[in-house]
Amino acid sequence: MDVEGVGMLRAAFGVGVSGRGRRRTRGLALAVAAAVTAGLAGLGVAPAQANETTVSADTLRTGWDQSEPNLSPSDVRSSSFGQLWKAPAQLDGQIYAQPIVIGGTVIAVTETNHAYGLDRATGAVLWQRGFGAAWPAATLNCGDLAPTVGSTATPVYDPASGAVYLTTKVDDGPGPMNPHWYMHALDPVTGAEKSGFPVTIQGTPSNDPTQSFLPAYEMQRPGLLLLDGVVYAGFGGHCDAAPYRGYVVGVSTTNPSVTSMWATEAGASNSGAGVWQSGGGLASDGPGRIFLTTGNGVSPAPGPGDAPPGTLAESVIRLQVQADLSLKAADFFSPSNAPALDQRDTDLGSGGPAGLPDSFGTASHPHLMVQQGKDGRIFLLDRDHLGGSSQGPGGTDAVVGTTGPLKGQWDHPGVWGGDGGYVYLVGNGGSLVALHRGVTGSGSPALSVAGASQDSFPYTSGSPVVTSDGTRSGSALVWVVRAGGPTGENAQLRAYSPVPDGNGVLPLVWSAPIGDSAKFAGPATDGGQVFVGTRDGRVYAFGNPVGSPLKGGPVEFGLVPVGASADTDVVLTENQNPAKALAVKGVTVDGPFTADTSALPPSIPAGGQLSVPVSFTPGTVLGASGTLTVATDAGSFALSLHGVGTRPGLAAFPGTVSFDNQPTGTTGSTNVQLTNTGTEAETITSVTPPGGPFTASNLPSADPAARTVIPAQGSIVLEVGYAPTGSGPSSSSITLGSTSGPLTIPIEGTAISGQGHLELHPATLQFGEVVRGASSTRAFTITNTGNIPVTITKAKAPAGVFTSSDPLPEGLVIGPEQSVRQTVTFSPTDFGAQSSTYLVSGDAGQGAQLEPLTGTGVPPAAQTGTLLARDKSGTLWYYHGTGVVAAPLGARVGIGSGWNTYNLLTDVSGERADGTGTLAGRDSSGTLWFYQGTGNPKAPFAARTRVGAGWNAFDSLVGVGDVSGDGKADLVARATDGGLWLYRGTGDAAAPFLARTFIGAGWSGFDSLVGVGDVSGDGKADLVARATDGGLWLYRGTGNAAAPLLARTFVGAGWNAFDSLAGADDVTGDGKADLLARESGGALWLYRGTGDAAAPFLARTYIGAGWNTYSALA
Repeated sequence: MDVEGVGMLRAAFGVGVSGRGRRRTRGLALAVAAAVTAGLAGLGVAPAQANETTVSADTLRTGWDQSEPNLSPSDVRSSSFGQLWKAPAQLDGQIYAQPIVIGGTVIAVTETNHAYGLDRATGAVLWQRGFGAAWPAATLNCGDLAPTVGSTATPVYDPASGAVYLTTKVDDGPGPMNPHWYMHALDPVTGAEKSGFPVTIQGTPSNDPTQSFLPAYEMQRPGLLLLDGVVYAGFGGHCDAAPYRGYVVGVSTTNPSVTSMWATEAGASNSGAGVWQSGGGLASDGPGRIFLTTGNGVSPAPGPGDAPPGTLAESVIRLQVQADLSLKAADFFSPSNAPALDQRDTDLGSGGPAGLPDSFGTASHPHLMVQQGKDGRIFLLDRDHLGGSSQGPGGTDAVVGTTGPLKGQWDHPGVWGGDGGYVYLVGNGGSLVALHRGVTGSGSPALSVAGASQDSFPYTSGSPVVTSDGTRSGSALVWVVRAGGPTGENAQLRAYSPVPDGNGVLPLVWSAPIGDSAKFAGPATDGGQVFVGTRDGRVYAFGNPVGSPLKGGPVEFGLVPVGASADTDVVLTENQNPAKALAVKGVTVDGPFTADTSALPPSIPAGGQLSVPVSFTPGTVLGASGTLTVATDAGSFALSLHGVGTRPGLAAFPGTVSFDNQPTGTTGSTNVQLTNTGTEAETITSVTPPGGPFTASNLPSADPAARTVIPAQGSIVLEVGYAPTGSGPSSSSITLGSTSGPLTIPIEGTAISGQGHLELHPATLQFGEVVRGASSTRAFTITNTGNIPVTITKAKAPAGVFTSSDPLPEGLVIGPEQSVRQTVTFSPTDFGAQSSTYLVSGDAGQGAQLEPLTGTGVPPAAQTGTLLARDKSGTLWYYHGTGVVAAPLGARVGIGSGWNTYNLLTDVSGERADGTGTLAGRDSSGTLWFYQGTGNPKAPFAARTRVGAGWNAFDSLVGVGDVSGDGKADLVARATDGGLWLYRGTGDAAAPFLARTFIGAGWSGFDSLVGVGDVSGDGKADLVARATDGGLWLYRGTGNAAAPLLARTFVGAGWNAFDSLAGADDVTGDGKADLLARESGGALWLYRGTGDAAAPFLARTYIGAGWNTYSALA
């Protein structure tokens, strides 16, 4: 049995090698290199469009831009490559969508519902449009994307209609639970809306017309798809807040209207199966075919792919556009453990699907797709036969292949069709991983891990894209955004070599800071430039403004035996504009390459050439990469060097298979690529499979009648499984005999038994009272009390008044007996009790766990009024205002006993909850005493000071605040003859009042006088007086000591129903003074101030009963 060759191969993590003998030769092997390069040219897809019109470069969502000769490693390594501009003005809102590029305009959309057209040369704003108020995320307590949701999905450009299509969520209904989703069509040159747009997205799905699209619960995250004159949008939920469900909605570009609506979950009681894909786009591989992936919800029952059921959570789905433009599910794949994925919140749909170029396929599976999810498995699917649910042997997955599990995936892949074919993925908290295309012994396609970056990528890092000059080896780079953490801080745009080096490492080629990146952000590439939007409202552009001083392409040495050498002259041409002499300052190389610099000229004439002799001496088998760098007086220039080391025999990648911490009762698997590293075919002569608990499938055949033959530089892929039944370490191996000798692949595994278990403490995170406008930060603890690690699969911080500046990252692993402390900040914007939750899910099978959050917003103590109340035993109490109308008074606080020595108490300057204010009391002898506030709420009054005797000449003493306009609180006193007198305050506790001045006579007609503060809204203290007939009158303060009160105005009748009236200043927190009134039966009522002299009080609200236990209220 012959195995398909894949041309030039690459190194991986570790190498196990069989073979005998070495020889040393010198030669260029250029014919071999040319042949290999020509063979690779057949591995691509059609070149990308000149513009970047959609997410991930094309409708397959490969992320591969093949038309970028000026983004080669040589160009990017040039000293002149870097940031061209950062949009001169910070845009209004966060930028989660990938920018798109149409001609000379870069288009960016934001989370405040703004769209911008930027000059691609300078970043200047050419036009901008606003679409209305963005929707507040706090409405559904979802902090995934906060504080507002506006335009999140990557737009799409239609050259036929000349419009850019984008979606917005607009808070334009009667309340935030009644927003609308719109599809817009903009002219990319002017930003003007096309006729007939925007289109409101509304209606019922054709597969469940009993259910209506509910815009408040829907989130439009996936990139838009343009297909056959219709723009398709995928919808999911906000933090799984029910009753959301997944939708695909189509809007016509020629007849602006909704053409189709299809739901992922059909049935009145079903919710879930959202389509979010970490921003990856809905995909298509041809007319009428749409691919998408769903998350949590009701998973499909076991069944064939070509008979999709109505519930399609945790599934890859192919929709077929019908003749009437409606949508119908035509095929699906759902992992056999989909219900467990749902329970553990390990969404399959956290990753976006990507179709692979046909060069990745084989005769048996020509059209492939990759799908990845939170559990880290990478599924290789046949786009024409996705596989259904549990349709493999023994109820397993009927897929082309499975790789991993790797780190959890919150991304969409990047694809490179050169160098044999690679797929790139970013693991949550893991590396940028390169999967190489191969075939199994039976001829089926397979993907195996070939290499990874040395550094890790924290949660919210972006999705990779690839640039190249066609399939030309040495022309490609992998671009990816690395976030510094969950909030995107200290992010970088990075470029990596697409082919791992001899140690299995993807070399970092270039990087630059970009501020705070958005979640899972991907860059856009076009015309030699790279564009990326950020969470802090910036768009960055990178490129080479002047071009490279030298011109030359990557150098391929081809196949060279290990220990031998190949030589060539690298020829570079002066490339300045205008052409001029170029000084040469030095030449360096790295990797297994050397350069002879003994005859370097001091300069290169205008239009001239520089020839540098370079040698490749491989020290190990397979691919090796390096760089030749020339330093000049016009900057540096670098180009890529590549060669393949050969040795007769077989090599395994990785060289050792390891499984760590595999729970008993589960199965882990990984792919091993078996490669013929020589230049002659290798025939398999013997196969020894591993022993239990390990298995190996796709092993080559050693049957003399059908031996597997692996051609030179060809490979096959083996799948190694590990299904431990007991805890502890295990080991085994696979041994293969071939023409050049044996190869042994060691296998190691460690199994763990038990269960992880998350506990949240405290049971409720209580913030208590927090002043409105202030903040309080507290923390709860998440502890794994089990004996195996637990991975956080979902962590949803709240939004609104409860927030987290450093949210818990999804993908975090908490080991046994380990704890994580999570902070939350409460910043009340209103008064009263408020609550929320922090949602945490792990893969321990406990489902979603909620940490309740509670707090109460209160007014600042210095602005909160207080009611003083003396009980019949003589104890004085105070009740501070809460700022809440429904419960305006807080719990009482005791001041002290013995206050029944006073027959009259009055609050002179308004006692406050912070312990400020003054109080006066008259004893039975007629002596008046003064109490100065301390500023200490627990002991609000200093020792009393004596004011003077003879105050029993007055039958009423009232603290009225400042009626004289000097900023000091005053006292009015009514004599027994009905004369009213003013005692102006001094602000001095030792002598608190000036000599009295007469206000007027005739005040004996009132049985109650009350200082109420400013109830008229003019900034001056007022007095209310109740007549003996029950009529209540308002005397507005003037701020003039000579005539401190205006003529009275009537408030209303019937106030003789109350036996006590008390002014408590502002206890409701609205900045207006309030009045309290007690009925003889003990019921206390609140009359809220209005600030309007014509109607100074609102209708009363009930506070409570039992207030007749007090003999005095002040």
